Amino acid sequence: MLKELLFKTSLFPAARAAYQRTFRPEVAVHRARMGAFYSQFFQPGDVVFDVGANLGEYAEVFAWEGATVVAIEPNTAFRLRLNALSRNSQIKPIFCAIGAEKGSATLNVCSHAAYSTLAPVETDWIKDSPDYEGVKWTHAIEVPVTTLDALTEEFGIPTFIKIDVEGFEIGVLRGTTFRPRNLSFEFGARRLEAGLECLEHLGAQQYEFRPIVGRDYRFATPEWMSYSQAKAWLSDFTVEVGEYGDMFAHRLA
Repeated sequence: MLKELLFKTSLFPAARAAYQRTFRPEVAVHRARMGAFYSQFFQPGDVVFDVGANLGEYAEVFAWEGATVVAIEPNTAFRLRLNALSRNSQIKPIFCAIGAEKGSATLNVCSHAAYSTLAPVETDWIKDSPDYEGVKWTHAIEVPVTTLDALTEEFGIPTFIKIDVEGFEIGVLRGTTFRPRNLSFEFGARRLEAGLECLEHLGAQQYEFRPIVGRDYRFATPEWMSYSQAKAWLSDFTVEVGEYGDMFAHRLA
């Protein structure tokens, strides 16, 4: 009975929300905080791209706030879940990776599915991170790669893009010639160079920046920052502050 209830609530967002409010209030509070934070970056009816959709947690929240969400995920482990969400919400799953150009790439699949990555598993930041302790790399699969430019031809230009692709954020940005009003990319204390590269790419395009640390849905700085200020802030980010965070970029003009 419980399994049946959980399956049904995964298909119907309103039922799932009611279930969480009753039986898992901490989850409902978390989702409400996410929605309140992310809704500042788009309006109901806007197109949002969720690059690295995973189980669809963010896509579901974006859709709940009224967005039409393109949920992009190469890992086949999440196909069933994302397809289920799409049946009763404005979520459109796309099962591929995003890069600088169209083609294919090798996805290293992890026993903790959310950690699956296009990066080599021997990359230093993976070996050094405590988040990866005890995980196993089960197999590798070839996945198709497209660009965000290509996706805009079908879905239009998004108002907001969330990018969380385990170290390949710069590849996503390099395949993007349009300038969305708002976007975010994940950074990590153990892979700062990748984050700084993303920052530099956007810094030349008239954006201002503001970070969050971990999954604390409030900004870590009192004001939006220029590129040089954001570069200084990110350069000083260490594991003592946090393992990871997201840098938000807002287009100035």
